[in-house]
Amino acid sequence: MQESSCMVSILCTAYNHSAYIAQTLESFLMQETSFPFEILVSDDASTDDTADIIRRYEEQNPDVVRPVYLKENLYSQGRNLYAEVLFPRVRGKYICICEGDDYWIDPTKLQRQVDFLEAHPDYSACVHNTVLHYCDGSQPDRLLLHDGRDTDLGMERVLSGASRTYHTSSLMGRAYILTDMQDFYHVAFRCGGFTDYPNNIWLLLNGKIRYLDRPMSVYRINSNPSAWSSGVDSQYKKLRRFVYSQREMLKAVLPHMPPEYREMTEQAILEREFELMYLEGRDREQRRPPYDAILKQQPLSYRAKNLVKCCFPAIQRWHRKRRGFD
Repeated sequence: MQESSCMVSILCTAYNHSAYIAQTLESFLMQETSFPFEILVSDDASTDDTADIIRRYEEQNPDVVRPVYLKENLYSQGRNLYAEVLFPRVRGKYICICEGDDYWIDPTKLQRQVDFLEAHPDYSACVHNTVLHYCDGSQPDRLLLHDGRDTDLGMERVLSGASRTYHTSSLMGRAYILTDMQDFYHVAFRCGGFTDYPNNIWLLLNGKIRYLDRPMSVYRINSNPSAWSSGVDSQYKKLRRFVYSQREMLKAVLPHMPPEYREMTEQAILEREFELMYLEGRDREQRRPPYDAILKQQPLSYRAKNLVKCCFPAIQRWHRKRRGFD
């Protein structure tokens, strides 16, 4: 495949995804398009037979599947697979990202997104709705978003967090933007190991993002113990690191923001600091300016608990121990 003929590069990172990677790759290969695409899939030194499954697909589709088999696990070393391994190999005009335990469910996904971006050069990305599937059966399948219509995503929504905007498995962005990684992208990965949040912001700073209200991918939650989604809400250290990393990333984003977005970015930083105060047991600080304004916007139950914890420190200590915060 010549570089000039490749329209889309699908980037897929896999680690111990033997139970899922075949379905993931099949969902890429089933795409019905009028243009060629490539599948760049990296195996981060899996200890199961993920690499063997990928090799089988490589042998069957040598012109499309372009794997990278790593001998050492880079993620455990704090190294970024996208920046170091996949981005340098991209040949497509557009990039799609889908991890090895997620998959697509609509064979027209790529064609729909390319058609939109080709017709609208002022847009940097096109995304869509996603089905959330809980692998442990703890909850029924549901849609991530409930917009009810196609729309453009604004900066306030993007700043609210990646999970409130769209899932990475739905993303198609212009390659020259996504591979132009800014300082805040590296801060996000170094502090928290995530890249979707900075990608969203950088794409919106370079154009508009179109959301299609059509579910065309599935996000597997709790797919394995090492997955980010496994226990993030109930694991104090994991959750604290995530919120802390978001705050640090937003601080790094601030100098990049045009004047019209600076105030909402500063507000997003305050909201992350407010959340850290809760996680770290600094409830009294939530009652002081400027955080008291955020406290007033919380539900009555939250405000009542804050008051009780401030007035009765012993109850606060009991609550934190019960939640596993100490």
